[in-house]
Formats: sequence, C-alpha cells, structure tokens
Amino acid sequence: MSGNDKLAGTIQIARADRRGAKLVLERPVGTLNTAAMRLVVSGKMAGQERKQVHNASFSGALSVPLPDDFLPSAAQGWVRATFSVADLTGAGATFLQKASLVFANGQTEVLWDDFNLPSGAQADFINLTWTVTE
Repeated sequence: MSGNDKLAGTIQIARADRRGAKLVLERPVGTLNTAAMRLVVSGKMAGQERKQVHNASFSGALSVPLPDDFLPSAAQGWVRATFSVADLTGAGATFLQKASLVFANGQTEVLWDDFNLPSGAQADFINLTWTVTE
C-alpha cells in the first residue's frame, strides 16, 4: 500500500436517487504473476444486518449491480469491495486496483489501491469502502 491509495470515500446522494446503483470494478493494471483474486461485495445500511451481494473469483473487469431495496433503505450506510489476493507460489504481485460506485444519475465515487504483495508473501486483502449519506 502506498500513500497514493484512496481506500475509502463518502458519497452524498438522496435516497430516492440510489436505485440502479452498481459497483464497476476495473481489471487490475500491473504484474499479478501467479496471484489469484476473489471478490466479496457487501454492505450495511443503518438499522439492518450486513448484506453480502456478490462472492466469486475475480479475473477482470466486472459490474456488480446493487439491489434496489438496499441503498435506499436507510439514510446512511456503507458498501465494501473486498479482494482477497492469494499467491501460493510466493512470486509476489504489484498492481493498481480501481473500483467505482456508480449511480443511475451519473454520480460516481472512484477508489483505488496501489497494491503490493511482497515476494514470499502468500496472501493479503484489498478493502475499498464507500460511505453513503443523505
């Protein structure tokens, strides 16, 4: 992780404008060597239990629609993209991972991690978190 990361952000948007939201995940840019990634998208709105909306291998660009009954359900909450990065050979990986929370009205918040899995390390995580407020 470097000082150029933006791992969290806040986006202010009316509840009525939160339908049709999605996470747009870019293909990693850099050297992955033998590293593999898994993506879990989850979130929590005020007064509710944490909700998982996606859990699968991640191999490139992907758009994950968020349920229309999720973000509009409370005044404030969060959405998180968690990438688990595993490299059983220990070759290491250095890459830039970007993701955006995009609303139907065009409002967007981009986050990124300039990620480094050192040689010899076998696993680490990337957490990108968006706080949504009214």
